Amino acid sequence: MSVLRKNEQYEGVVESYTKEGMGVVKVNDKPVFIADVLKDEEIRFKVLQVKSRFAFGKALKINKVSVNRQVPPCQYYFQCGGCQIQVMNALEQAKFKKEVVEQNINGLAGLNLEIKDTVTGSGNYYRNKSQIPVQKVDGKLVMGFYKPRSHDIVDINHCYIQKDIHNDIMNFVKEKLIEEDVSIYDEVKHEGLLRHLVIRSNHDDSEIQVVFITNGKRNEFLSIIKALREEFQAIKSIVQNINDEKTNVIFGKRSIVLLGKEYITDTLLGREFKIRDRSFYQVNHEQTEKLYQIGLDLADLNGDETIIDTYSGIGTIGLAASDRVKKIIGIEVVDSAVEDAKENARLNGIDNADYYLGKAEEVMPKLVKSGVSADLVFVDPPRKGCHQTFLDSLLEVEPKKIVYISCNPGTLQRDMKYLVEHGYKAKSVVPVDLFPQTKHVEAVTVLERK
Repeated sequence: MSVLRKNEQYEGVVESYTKEGMGVVKVNDKPVFIADVLKDEEIRFKVLQVKSRFAFGKALKINKVSVNRQVPPCQYYFQCGGCQIQVMNALEQAKFKKEVVEQNINGLAGLNLEIKDTVTGSGNYYRNKSQIPVQKVDGKLVMGFYKPRSHDIVDINHCYIQKDIHNDIMNFVKEKLIEEDVSIYDEVKHEGLLRHLVIRSNHDDSEIQVVFITNGKRNEFLSIIKALREEFQAIKSIVQNINDEKTNVIFGKRSIVLLGKEYITDTLLGREFKIRDRSFYQVNHEQTEKLYQIGLDLADLNGDETIIDTYSGIGTIGLAASDRVKKIIGIEVVDSAVEDAKENARLNGIDNADYYLGKAEEVMPKLVKSGVSADLVFVDPPRKGCHQTFLDSLLEVEPKKIVYISCNPGTLQRDMKYLVEHGYKAKSVVPVDLFPQTKHVEAVTVLERK
């Protein structure tokens, strides 16, 4: 049996995908991971790196091309790290995302559940939030997105997945920054002013917010603000967020309103929400409505339930369910989000929702001791999933149902396995594509107490 060697060329058939969207070709039972190849394609490739259990390669020639291969619609695809799977057409992307969920739920966790077909939507111009880093390279201003695994910016003028009005505003601001010679942040020296440009818009682009993230309070944007307001009538909010820390975190803790309001307003599943510069709000409006509707349908509410909404953020899914339940109890660790959720409840005339500040694993046991019992708990955690102390406190609440919305199938399978081992069962999981052209997939399921 020959040993896999670096820089050697081989031929093989792509058997499956990794969770990153790379193709898997096996040589003597050793998997080789190769970007931008599709399942069932016959390829010639070069081995770039050999590890003990796997290797990385680069495709040199595709001898048999998949019918689901497409030319990447974005001209920057092969340089930019924002998208990973634009060589797949919509059908193949949906299959890949279902496969990732299947590998996790039934492969890793061994739960043997039905994995539904991926719920798809529009594949382009969907992102309602753009976070655009700004740098100067050899005296030239560059704006765009990072190359894979680096902090080098690909200088772009058109992103295929962010809303087109964001492209227009990005290019307009870039011209003005050059004209005004605005100071640009240097992350190595920790000097200079402008770090990021952030653009947010609501579902129909009738309200737009522009955020300048700066290293310090200095304001060099007065003429740019005036020009923006004249050029784009939908801009209702311009904010300066101050981040003077030496960090990769984008937002700082202080914000100053430079023009208009501190928020924009959007409608989601018939509810209005105020969205501030640091609010968490899903980036794909069309698919978020589908995702939350699936979660509400799985909950199968009868109007008499008490629901705990953990990781409640600004209140989106809980408030969407408010007219189908007796009581909503939201728990959130970010203080500004709790205030936003309370305000959004008032905005929608909802009086059966209460919000608590704190970690859910600490707040839930206190609620149980005070006599609160929940029929259902919504769980929508960040990518790292739920800490075991959270899951244990969830088991202490003993809800009849848990609706779990996940942005990471890897942590979803871990948490579901734990809940199944402790008395819950599920029948199926639904993948929902909130991030077309990228490797990411959301998934939603309901677990019922046995």
